[in-house]
Amino acid sequence: MMRRHSIAGIVGGILVSVLTGGIGAVGSQAAEAKAVPSTAQAAKTVSAVAPAAYVYHAAGKPDPFRPFIELDQALQKRKLEEQSKRASLKERPVSPLQQEDLWNFRLLGIAGDREGATATAIVEDGTRKKYYPLFVGTYIGLNRGRVASILPDRVIVEEPTGAPAKREGKAPLRRMNLMLHKDQ
Repeated sequence: MMRRHSIAGIVGGILVSVLTGGIGAVGSQAAEAKAVPSTAQAAKTVSAVAPAAYVYHAAGKPDPFRPFIELDQALQKRKLEEQSKRASLKERPVSPLQQEDLWNFRLLGIAGDREGATATAIVEDGTRKKYYPLFVGTYIGLNRGRVASILPDRVIVEEPTGAPAKREGKAPLRRMNLMLHKDQ
């Protein structure tokens, strides 16, 4: 027991001396106070040792605190790019039926009732030799044509012809027929 108390006392004494700055702290502070030179002498020694202070001249230089990219302009540019992407996606053909000209398709058959409400037509792509079903409202051809109706012997496709009329806002439509050949 005695040993533990003596070790604790020694450690405690070391900690106190370290925290207070050592045994000779009072004497050393007084010596440092005497050794401090006057302000005139300090200015001479500082100017002799340190170079002149740097002064920043902003004339003709960019402001270092402004961002490199104008945020408003960057946002506007990003929005314009997104809008052009969306417009190109709307204009770009999205199905195989919209990647070929209307006259490259051959009408092979029509199935359904006589009035065309639930009729389905089958066309063949002339270049790829693939078959596709057509319903009323299906887009076909490069010129944004749509299947308007399916009759027992033909499929009627309507395509916009050009610029929309000023009053109505819709382009005039051109009607084209894909005929079912009897020899097939």
